Amino acid sequence: MGSVYLAIDPMIGRPVAVKLIREDVTSPELRERFNREAQSAGNLNHPNIVTIYQLGDHDGQPFIVMEYVSGRTLSATIAKRTSLPLVEKLRIMEQLCSGLAYAHAAGIIHRDVKPANIILDEQGTVKILDFGVARIADSGLTQSRNIMGTLPYMSPEQYSGAGVGYRSDMFAVGSVFYELLAYRRAFPGTLEDGIMVRILNADPEPLHRFCPGL
Repeated sequence: MGSVYLAIDPMIGRPVAVKLIREDVTSPELRERFNREAQSAGNLNHPNIVTIYQLGDHDGQPFIVMEYVSGRTLSATIAKRTSLPLVEKLRIMEQLCSGLAYAHAAGIIHRDVKPANIILDEQGTVKILDFGVARIADSGLTQSRNIMGTLPYMSPEQYSGAGVGYRSDMFAVGSVFYELLAYRRAFPGTLEDGIMVRILNADPEPLHRFCPGL
């Protein structure tokens, strides 16, 4: 959806993250999506969701200014196979679910929950990043049949083009939890090698094969 830069708020001197929409994304529908991202996420106030500070436009370049979070993504933690006790993994998932439950209660679906969009700050607090494809659940854009998301974490209804709802986020949460426990994806692969067919028709490998004693 766009590039993200670290910047300094000139008014109060705090570090912020600035997200720019891609220059080639100029259609009215995509601009509306970008605006809705800021408007919907900007109304969320939860300790496990990155705070949106400002929506703006500079010489035709829309941007969002948001909270800068210093830490590491969950994808980096998984890639390094960082050893975490089960209780810590459960704490991470509890915070992820808390943030999403708050957003869902406000009528907002994330649509792209994945380890790269989950960051652990320096105190170990979970922050959900990039409501870049979030939509107000009852908006006209929600009814679009465009497939949006990241392949290994997309729900069956996202692949089939059916209406996407809160359960799509919960499917992704399950995939994230599986990966955090097993250090491998529940549904690995690409479109070319049949990931869509597996998500639509198969179950992931049993966790006990990768997590003895779980």
